[in-house]
Amino acid sequence: MAFIGVQVSDELKARFTARAQREGGQSALLRRLVSTVTDQAPDPVQPLAAGASDKVTVRFRRSERAAITDAATARGMTRTGWIAALVRARLGLGLPLNRGEEEALRAIARELHRIGGSINQIARAANLAAQTGEPVTFDPAVLEETRGVVGEATSELRQVLARSAGSWQVPV
Repeated sequence: MAFIGVQVSDELKARFTARAQREGGQSALLRRLVSTVTDQAPDPVQPLAAGASDKVTVRFRRSERAAITDAATARGMTRTGWIAALVRARLGLGLPLNRGEEEALRAIARELHRIGGSINQIARAANLAAQTGEPVTFDPAVLEETRGVVGEATSELRQVLARSAGSWQVPV
């Protein structure tokens, strides 16, 4: 594998290191930057775990290693990352998500945020009406539509989590 190195100021290195902690480590972040600049699909972000880690060596037969490689590739992960994620998932230490699952969860969060904003506006209007002595009015169709959108977002969230849990064969 080729190596790329660069010298930077201490301050820039400290800022990069801090960012890399949230982005899967320095090497992973640099690989994604180089992939992006060269128009290649970047590797998915794998967040770093807190605390020191220990190395564990495991032996697999060739056929097992090939199956692990296929499974890891299908989830956009390295073999080592896939094995570690599988162990963590099976131990109940977190459910690893691939890039597609992360993006789906972000989309659901954005939709729920928009719904929350709408509900806050409704609550403010109702409070203002109550303070001024005006009757509080609402359109039942709007409430029903909101309930439907929340139900869809909840269902989609369950599906994303179930797909991820299913790929690791752990209960949700």
